[in-house]
Amino acid sequence: MSSRQSGEAWVIIETRNQEFAVSASHVREVVVMPEITSLPCCPSQHRGVINLRGRILPLVDMRKQFGWQSVPEEQEEFYKLMGQREQDHRNWLEALEKSVAEGAEFRLARDPRQCAFGQWYYSYRSESPWITALLRKFEGPHGKIHALASSIDQLTRNGENAEAMRLIENARQGVLREMVSLFQDLKKLMRETVKELAMVIATDRGGFAVSIDRVVGVERIPADRIEELHTGSALFDGRHVHRAAKRGAKGALAMILEVGLFMPASSH
Repeated sequence: MSSRQSGEAWVIIETRNQEFAVSASHVREVVVMPEITSLPCCPSQHRGVINLRGRILPLVDMRKQFGWQSVPEEQEEFYKLMGQREQDHRNWLEALEKSVAEGAEFRLARDPRQCAFGQWYYSYRSESPWITALLRKFEGPHGKIHALASSIDQLTRNGENAEAMRLIENARQGVLREMVSLFQDLKKLMRETVKELAMVIATDRGGFAVSIDRVVGVERIPADRIEELHTGSALFDGRHVHRAAKRGAKGALAMILEVGLFMPASSH
């Protein structure tokens, strides 16, 4: 089979759920991200340098290059969100307790699917089986907290406010603590499982590294399955991507990275 028929080899990578193709002739290796040393006065997409077995390489953040959140930014936002959802349930129990003490109507969400966490929880999907398994553990205690509102209603209607207060305190020491522990476990698991990779690129003008989410594989793509994108494409602005490769029988698209256009000035 001729090289034209078999096609050029491309490394297919994924970043932020978008697939890209990089000519295998430029890819030297892919490693778990080493420690990054930041440099002053650099653009946000130039995160600094990495020391790869004694070789100092500038690091380009691929997400920032396209105007997306970096992995550290995305993780920090996730930790902040989980902290807020944890506090929501502390506040929920406090509001329920206050409604009993003051004889006022309880107005917060009773349906576990309707609170802010529930809306996120029942729509969120993770590719990690470990994160998915941990998330399943929330359903029991989360449902029990929200079911407490109906039990409290019944007790207060019967004038059993002391028993209502006792149930709320039990929930605070029981299912709420269980949820708080799960939130901590989830944040820890996210830190441990979400790892950036560094793809080392070599060109005739020098070498550098690019941060990526994962490697999909290596494929040969015939030249007739690579097409130019129209100028002004809604997908990308053409500075770093102006071609797309059709992959597999279904023709899934992988944007082709023009590695020379990604190269930071320090490696030229």
